[in-house]
Amino acid sequence: MEISNPAAINRIQQLFRTSRTSIEKVFSPYFYRYFSRFFGNPHKFDGYLDLCRYLFHLVRAKNASVLDLGCGFGMMAILFGLYGAREVVGYDLNTEKIEMFNRLLCYLGPETKNVKPVLGDSSKIEYPDESFDVVITNETLSHVREMKATIDEVHRVLKYGGIFLIRDGNNSLFFVGRMRRRRFWRRIELGPVDPSAFRSTDIPLPFIEVRRKMILEEFPQLNKKKAEFLSRRTAGMFGKEIFEAVEEFDAKGKVSKRPEFPYRNPITGEFPEREINPFRFRRMLIESGFEVSFVPYYYSESVSEIEMVAKRLFHLMGKYFSIFHLFLTPGFALLGRKKR
Repeated sequence: MEISNPAAINRIQQLFRTSRTSIEKVFSPYFYRYFSRFFGNPHKFDGYLDLCRYLFHLVRAKNASVLDLGCGFGMMAILFGLYGAREVVGYDLNTEKIEMFNRLLCYLGPETKNVKPVLGDSSKIEYPDESFDVVITNETLSHVREMKATIDEVHRVLKYGGIFLIRDGNNSLFFVGRMRRRRFWRRIELGPVDPSAFRSTDIPLPFIEVRRKMILEEFPQLNKKKAEFLSRRTAGMFGKEIFEAVEEFDAKGKVSKRPEFPYRNPITGEFPEREINPFRFRRMLIESGFEVSFVPYYYSESVSEIEMVAKRLFHLMGKYFSIFHLFLTPGFALLGRKKR
């Protein structure tokens, strides 16, 4: 594929050769941690470029209007713009990510003028009906607060015949991945949290500690013992739900709400790698008005040769065993087309 702006790609590659101190000064420590796999490892970024080229071709994004839902720091959205999309909107709920996205666009210059960051909730997309030719969600839907509402919103903003790409590495049918996720859930809830690996949101404390701080700030009259109890009892709640639970406990001596999922970001309500059953998800898309097919989950290059062999094997399984591979590989990808 011919790159529309190779100079901008070169500037991105140069960025990942910059020192950590400079990156954290110009952007943020979170920005560095999020892309730590690229700094000092140009081979990995080349693999990411290959991934973006593959996805760009898969969704036919040339000269298209594209919505990157859950865009993070905007790297994929920027590359889609550089590869030749007419317009790319990067949409994300995280304020810091959108701020760093804007800084990245300033760093790259006018070549990225067709890329726009927008702060917003995926369950309430602030665009008119039929605004986009393509919507992509890359490793996003396992984090969103309102999955069904998000799918409905995607359907609304897509043009008829528009393409919806879902790519996610949290396949609930892959047993090894399920064990890893449960360990991860327990760590981010109870600690210790490893900041270098904690990439879903920039909270350096375990969720239970975040809730305790929120409770004590909102209800400074509470003693520490009660605050500790309520920080445990409100696991899985976020925002005002936590405060409502504290008020109910003060009034009735109990907390009646029982969250379905006990590991959620207390501030944003995002899910930390929620598991998705690909078959149930496909049915949800069909019910929402999409024609749906499984496509191979493309794995980017790795520095480790052993890891790369495993990724190639996973990709071949997805290519030649489109259903069976879902029980043997960590990721899945679906391609939907709006039919009504």
